[in-house]
Amino acid sequence: MAMISLVILAVLFAASILAPVIAPFGRDDIDVSNIARFAPPMSVDAGNGRLHILGTDHLGRDLFTRLLYAARVTLSVAFTVATLGSVIGITFGTLAGYYRGIIDTILMRFLDFWANLPDFPILLIVASIMVRDDKLLPIPPFIVSFMGNIMLLADREARLVVVVIVVLTVFGWVGSARLMRGMVLSVRERDFIESSRALGANNVRIMAKHIVPNAFPPLIVSYTLGLAGALTLETALSFLGLGVQPPTPTWGNMLSFSTGYMLEQPFLPLIPGFPVLLCSLAFNFIGDGLRDALDPRLKM
Repeated sequence: MAMISLVILAVLFAASILAPVIAPFGRDDIDVSNIARFAPPMSVDAGNGRLHILGTDHLGRDLFTRLLYAARVTLSVAFTVATLGSVIGITFGTLAGYYRGIIDTILMRFLDFWANLPDFPILLIVASIMVRDDKLLPIPPFIVSFMGNIMLLADREARLVVVVIVVLTVFGWVGSARLMRGMVLSVRERDFIESSRALGANNVRIMAKHIVPNAFPPLIVSYTLGLAGALTLETALSFLGLGVQPPTPTWGNMLSFSTGYMLEQPFLPLIPGFPVLLCSLAFNFIGDGLRDALDPRLKM
């Protein structure tokens, strides 16, 4: 299942990267004529003769095209949030577990406070404030430009996506920090750490060269599971209208739009909903596969 999931994700990533090439229509091409609105799957466009593979939405936009561009945005957000959250969590956990004492106490009390916050309600409030006024969060222009180039977005759209990434990352690093601290506490007492210290290695070298690499296997599993969490959380925020905003397509806001017409067009929610389910399951299966491969106790 892990290998099948890896193939599925590879296909989705390739399709999202090649969206400008394989998409049959422009991302925001609108046709509000009665013929174009809610065209069924595999229908032919009356204007240029191209095929609407998944049909069209309420504005006559090609759903297959928007699904490809939405995959590029949603998956980029998920990977960025999971990566940044892991980096922050690894840093906090390494410092707390290695130095212990007063540093460990301060960092872990802060971590306990942060972990006990009702994160989802606070996330909704912060997201609603930040998304409505993105000027509240100063973002360097080069970051906006970089993310815009990756997701094929204008600067205004890219800025809003970066705001969503920052908001999700702020609440997405606690699990990695706890896991890393536990791993560091077990690794730092081993003989090769004492040998490195006796040979004159400083603390930074010991942490970077020995402790972090030896604590990495469980973190890889945690990272893949964090991808699924970031994906579903971004989808939920966009579904509620507090995440990435139109006209930028994401699977979440496509799902939100489709629910308004699901009684007349019951298949519409399945178009963005199925990829969300597929990617979430794929990330979890890959995480389980990595855990089985990296845990030596399961091979005995």
